[in-house]
Amino acid sequence: MHKWMMGLMALLALVGCSDHSASGGGASLQGESNRNGSLLAYEHTVAIQLPSGQVLERFNATREACNSGRFGACNLLNADENSSARAYSNLTLRIVPEGVEPLVAFATEGGELTSRNTRSEDLAQAVADNQRQREQLLLQQQTLQAYQARKDLSVSDMLALAKELAAVDVQLQATAQEAAQQQRRLNTNLLTLNFSSLYQAPDRLDQIGGAFSDMLDNITEGSVAALQFVGRGLPFLVLLFPLALLVRWLWLVVTRRKKTA
Repeated sequence: MHKWMMGLMALLALVGCSDHSASGGGASLQGESNRNGSLLAYEHTVAIQLPSGQVLERFNATREACNSGRFGACNLLNADENSSARAYSNLTLRIVPEGVEPLVAFATEGGELTSRNTRSEDLAQAVADNQRQREQLLLQQQTLQAYQARKDLSVSDMLALAKELAAVDVQLQATAQEAAQQQRRLNTNLLTLNFSSLYQAPDRLDQIGGAFSDMLDNITEGSVAALQFVGRGLPFLVLLFPLALLVRWLWLVVTRRKKTA
């Protein structure tokens, strides 16, 4: 009896684990933050299916939620809107990690989150390289400024130093912009939302109507093609008809002469 009870408990635990894994696919997507000194830039891609006719509604509502900062600081990077019958639209945005989960849940309202993918890029080396370059430029700037403070410089030397300092200043601004962009990627998550409509089998009446529409289109196209053919060939007929009469008359003249001869 003891072995039988232990086996039953193990089976129930296994079933519980299986149910948990299966339901995990429908869970909302969570944002990611750097921990323990890591320098990771996180990117998420999710696919959302919605009933037909609701794609643009959710698309516009989610875009507005991002622009208004409803779920935290959010910057819209790209909005691709498709209003075709088989609606498909996507949003690409950058949002603070704590805003990822509520924004995805908001975008999925009335639909289903069918797939999700999270990846990260380690920026540790890029950050270190940029910081090293900035330190070298600052050292170069200090050296040039020390030379510039000398009193025995000629005008040409002063102009050359001023040119070098200006070039160093431009490079320092570039490293500052790169550092700001890296920090932006570290502090926020890149999120891409792909909206699509659920496939619905066409109604039988719609299929019949579509068949009649295709038939009418084919008849129209065939009639237009025939009229175009006649229109293009009519000038040739006008020219060839007198020529054919002339050839027939010459043929008759020749045959008559042969008979009389």
